[in-house]
Amino acid sequence: MSFLPFQRLALCALGLACGAASASEFMVSPVRADLRAGALSETINVANRGDRKIRVAVKVMEWTQDAQGKDVYTDTSDLVYFPRQMDVEPGAQRLVRVGAKAPGGATERTYRMFIEEQPDAAGDAGRAQVAVYFRFGVPIFLAPAVPRRQADVQEPTLDRGKVSVVVRNGGNQHVRITRLAVGDETGFSREVAGWYSLAGTERTYMLDVPRDVCRRAKTLSVAIEGDGVRADRKLHVDPARCG
Repeated sequence: MSFLPFQRLALCALGLACGAASASEFMVSPVRADLRAGALSETINVANRGDRKIRVAVKVMEWTQDAQGKDVYTDTSDLVYFPRQMDVEPGAQRLVRVGAKAPGGATERTYRMFIEEQPDAAGDAGRAQVAVYFRFGVPIFLAPAVPRRQADVQEPTLDRGKVSVVVRNGGNQHVRITRLAVGDETGFSREVAGWYSLAGTERTYMLDVPRDVCRRAKTLSVAIEGDGVRADRKLHVDPARCG
């Protein structure tokens, strides 16, 4: 079982003395939940590996993407989940249960469960510091009745020294791109992390190429990788588009 840890950091406010902050760390597992016919519920484990009690708030929101591929979150009552708030003692763990009210339809429904550490008013009282409390969003996927994956990677383009690649998701379930990599024949290589493309959306991935590299390159190799996705493209370089 894999866990994802989060460490709370105490930051000194400008002009104020720093107060010692107790470290708190919580871990979440699994880091995603898949709901499907016959298994419409899942359990999320929240563990406290720190030395002080933490209070956690839980909220589920519907997750969609706009025309530019930007994530959008809205309130929803599609899923049932509990508890909504809980205390986790040091060295202990608590479970959050989530379930769908009905099986999936023609298109995958997507949500995020936000698990957020809450301020400890009593513990932080009188301390001249700013505490940063972490929030983690667990992706929840309600599978369609008949899953169909269809990722279309467009031909890359170059403009002002930026390589752009459009990924269109024509299927009825999400596609996760893990990386976009660009290189040339002289050994230059650079990559950026990918993200989710939800059903029926498109996202543009961009990567900067240094001007000197761009102007000397005849071609650039562009690779897109993801879960069930792999595309390799050759981009012929027009020096006028190097910026």
